Amino acid sequence: MSEKQNKIFGNFLEMKEGDMKGRLSLSFQATTLNIDELWEGSALSAKFLSTFWGKFFPDKGNLSPHIRKRVQDEVHYISGELMGNAVKFSFEPEYLIEICLYLYENELRFYVTNSLNPDYEAAFQTFIRRILTEDPSALFLEQIEKSAAEENNESGVGFLTMINDYGVTLSWKFGEKTPGIKTVTTLAQLPIIIEK
Repeated sequence: MSEKQNKIFGNFLEMKEGDMKGRLSLSFQATTLNIDELWEGSALSAKFLSTFWGKFFPDKGNLSPHIRKRVQDEVHYISGELMGNAVKFSFEPEYLIEICLYLYENELRFYVTNSLNPDYEAAFQTFIRRILTEDPSALFLEQIEKSAAEENNESGVGFLTMINDYGVTLSWKFGEKTPGIKTVTTLAQLPIIIEK
């Protein structure tokens, strides 16, 4: 698919190896699993990813154990939220859900790709525009109140928590990787801060 056919929101960076220090990809096609089994698989994957990436930060020295634990907690939450959204909103059961993590000098990039219901695309893009242009703290409170009032689970609170609590920068790319199947890739850039 040509770049002209992709729709970009935010400062989306394509996956590239360059100065990368590490990379890990997981993908799954879950045509025989129900949603509860998929949720469980997402939670297990988030735990694995957080343990794996923690190993990149040495556990020697005065501050290093603290850094490793913080990175593991951040990766666990962010990957869990991103994969949970991918599972919840995937539309084509035959299409792979994929998460790729790239470690650079000062950040960890999470790329999560899933299929998308075309009927949901416009509403999702409207919400993304709000995430990118409005105050994330105020929007977080609004979405919490809205979610409680409407008793729905499509609030976007996870995205806003990543921004507010973890300093994550989010961006998205919409396209069609397979003809006729809408896809979305979410990029979450987590700054890695190593205290001296």
